[in-house]
Amino acid sequence: MLFAITSCNPTKYVKPNELFLQKNNIKIDNRKIDKDELSKIIKQKPNRKILGVFRFHLGVYNLFKEDSENKIKLNIGETPVIYDSLLTEKTVKQLHLFVNNRGYFDNKITYKTKQNKNKIKIEYDIVAGKPYIIKSVSYKIEDKEIINRATYVLGKTLVRPKNIFDIDVLDEERERIKTEMKNEGYYYFNKESIEYKVDTTIGNNEVNIELYINNLKIKDEITNEITYKPHSKYYINDINIYLSKTFKDKDINNFDTISFKKTKISYDEKLRYRPRMLNHAVSLNKGGLYVFDDQQNTYKHLSELNLFKNINISFEDIGNNKLNTNIFLNPSLIKSFSIETIGSNNGGNLGVQGNLIYQNKNLFRGGEHLTARLNSGLEIQQLINAEQEEINFLGLPFNTFEFGPEINLEFPRFLLPVNLEKFSQRSNPKTNLNFLFNFQKRPEYLRNLIQISFGYFWNETRFKKHFINPINISVIYLKPTTSFQEKIDSENNPFILNSFKDHFINSTTYSFIYNNQRINKKVDFTYFKFNAEFAGNIQTAFNNLTNKPFDDEETESYTVFNIRYAQFIKADFDLRHYNQSKTSSFVKRINVGIGKPYGNLDVLPFERSYYGGGANSIRAWQARSLGPGTLTDSITQNSLYQIGELKIEGNLEYRFDITKLFKGAAFVDAGNIWILEADETRPNAEFKADKLWKDIAIGVGIGLRLDFNFFLIRFDLAAKLKDPGALNPEKFYLNWKQPTLNLGIGYPF
Repeated sequence: MLFAITSCNPTKYVKPNELFLQKNNIKIDNRKIDKDELSKIIKQKPNRKILGVFRFHLGVYNLFKEDSENKIKLNIGETPVIYDSLLTEKTVKQLHLFVNNRGYFDNKITYKTKQNKNKIKIEYDIVAGKPYIIKSVSYKIEDKEIINRATYVLGKTLVRPKNIFDIDVLDEERERIKTEMKNEGYYYFNKESIEYKVDTTIGNNEVNIELYINNLKIKDEITNEITYKPHSKYYINDINIYLSKTFKDKDINNFDTISFKKTKISYDEKLRYRPRMLNHAVSLNKGGLYVFDDQQNTYKHLSELNLFKNINISFEDIGNNKLNTNIFLNPSLIKSFSIETIGSNNGGNLGVQGNLIYQNKNLFRGGEHLTARLNSGLEIQQLINAEQEEINFLGLPFNTFEFGPEINLEFPRFLLPVNLEKFSQRSNPKTNLNFLFNFQKRPEYLRNLIQISFGYFWNETRFKKHFINPINISVIYLKPTTSFQEKIDSENNPFILNSFKDHFINSTTYSFIYNNQRINKKVDFTYFKFNAEFAGNIQTAFNNLTNKPFDDEETESYTVFNIRYAQFIKADFDLRHYNQSKTSSFVKRINVGIGKPYGNLDVLPFERSYYGGGANSIRAWQARSLGPGTLTDSITQNSLYQIGELKIEGNLEYRFDITKLFKGAAFVDAGNIWILEADETRPNAEFKADKLWKDIAIGVGIGLRLDFNFFLIRFDLAAKLKDPGALNPEKFYLNWKQPTLNLGIGYPF
């Protein structure tokens, strides 16, 4: 269908005196200048292509008559781009300016066109020439009082000798100096005080730069007279916090007032917040220098409390180089009750959830955030056993029912034993307590899960976050159906038997996230997440110290609540890079995980094991139907075996806009799961480096996504290209006759 649409004549509606813009090309003799940046400058771009080949949107437009007002044509179609020579001339001027600003003052920009009937291609030829190099940088500081601090700030300069001259770097340096000087207490310092003089006449493709820091420019609002005065440091005098639902027509001098440490808190109704919490949110220091970063961190910390719908911070110059800080806060609702109905996609298993949610964002008046949920849901799970019971809902064969409460309490600070005052406010430290009970009814078994966790999380920087849970306890009670228990027993495999028993897991977990995505900006970014979990070591250490005898002499193991507890170490990482443009994105991902059981229990609990396939994994295989290794299809018909201790997975996905609602995708998935040691009941399932290529599964597919802004529904159709479970696992064979349809909520990654 895509080929049929795009194979239509692209010049169908191009008039005889018009030329269809087929392609732009940029040829440049210098790799240091970014071609992508140059492409953005071009004023006239050809019609969009999907996968760099198909002019889908133009093809849709050409399906209809030229005067048609069909909604499909108007919403999806794209009119042919007609060549405009004036826009080409403007592009040449803009390219010259861009390259010139990068320090290539002798650049030459030309273009040539290649016409074929009523189609035209444009090639821009850029000869950048030799760049101009910074020979020297000198500083002229008019205000002698700021020389010491300004010299310190300039010591970290971005503008250095032997670097290529670049206007953008000069602008970035002005912004940096402004911020640093404001952090030194110079409240009124601004970029207008910074000027450059650049001498390009010294020859030998070199420039001398003089950077001037001028006195503060002041304009009289009445006479418009301009005067200059030296820069002055300013100090924080009073810090006033005002609380009201609205400040309109209210006299803040009549508010009730309470003082706590460095802040004075004024309110017109009952004070619903502990003064200590409000005081701690303010990074500015009474009596100390004005610091711009402290102002920004105060706003950030108050925002992250999620207690105020409007936050305004202003400063009042009271003379004698002193500033009064006035913080105006409009409280938001503290308590809320909601009913939530959502689609879910848990490991590739489609489901629906209905949740009752109660929230209190200020439980103990210190910004403590309580969330109590009553969760219930239906899910379509990949079956382990052939027999099943279905619960028909909305015409879909759900076979799994879940129900249970969850309570989460978040404190906007570290609780003991970590001292709050010694931890940086900028890190926004928090403590989290969580309790979860979950009842799950599957066709094969009933499961009760009790989980308790206690931990901390904080921001190292804007892009880095840390999460650590010293206490993470899970108790899983499993009651298999009679037929499923018989199936487990018939396998007579200790690995399978132990995987589907009751489990007690007491672990410590750590996670690190790096994400430099900029919200609402289509720029490239990287996402990285690392997880580590250590389970069972505390109990084992205690048992060894106390010389406790084994609870089960036969297996030489210990129990907690009559349950043989798990002991393992597990780590995984997820690395993604997103290349984004206005109408498309290209995502690269690698996901690797490994879990090693040892000591008290020689298998990973079923919940901690890895599986392959599903809507968020290798999409040509259904969830839990891939691997491990080159396990043959005759054995994998019994999905009891299809869990592993090692996972390696890679994905490439190209995403593109079709309309505002509909998005398209094309993807390649590759990877598998493995066990770490040979198992005679699962031949060729263990990981061996010399047979890695044979074990790798590869799938390809296309996707259609419905983007409703607040959530996304995803349809991915995938086919196997290389099947490690086939008779010849190294053979490439694209099997579109038996594709796998994945229905998901949200993007796969």
